Amino acid sequence: MMNFTLITALLCTFSWISVSVSEFHTVEVQPGEEVTLLCTNFTSSVAHILWFRLSNEPNASQISSMFTSDGNASYSDGFQNGKFNMTSNSTTLFLNIKPVDLSDSGLYFCGLPTTGNSVISSATYLKVQGKIVAKQLLPFS
Repeated sequence: MMNFTLITALLCTFSWISVSVSEFHTVEVQPGEEVTLLCTNFTSSVAHILWFRLSNEPNASQISSMFTSDGNASYSDGFQNGKFNMTSNSTTLFLNIKPVDLSDSGLYFCGLPTTGNSVISSATYLKVQGKIVAKQLLPFS
């Protein structure tokens, strides 16, 4: 619950969204795996849906958007490499990421743009757990 409260406080502090989060999840994966994030409670009448990621940057990055639930997604700069795939089945929005790497860790959220602000429907913290490889350093000769 503390994570949810902290995330909500951060999102409200930046005041670029209205927080109306109906779901919050944490997902853990290993590098190289595939993950599908879900955003529920949408209907086919929704006109514009967006996926965002908040990671180490000061602002959230828009990943993709879809104007109708049966339409094609468009991807923002930096997310057009085929690694991200946004789809919908009319009531649920999906964001598939493959292969996952450490840089994909962060808070992913989907929402609807409204006049002035966006309304967030679902938020998922994606934690990519990498293996630490210890290397022995040889002294200089």
